[in-house]
Amino acid sequence: LSRRELEILIALAKGRNASYIQRELTISEGTVRTHMRNIYRKLDVHNQQELIDLVDDMPIQRS
Repeated sequence: LSRRELEILIALAKGRNASYIQRELTISEGTVRTHMRNIYRKLDVHNQQELIDLVDDMPIQRS
């Protein structure tokens, strides 16, 4: 994922919606939705809940 996609992924995993993300990152809602489609495609998820579940199931790496 790109840096911007990771920013949006984190917001989505926190339960934020496209309108909230658009305001926080000062980008258009259409751009947010494009990033969301790319994230879902790259991670093979179909909705925000699947994305949240995927993030919840990820092991935490500590350095």
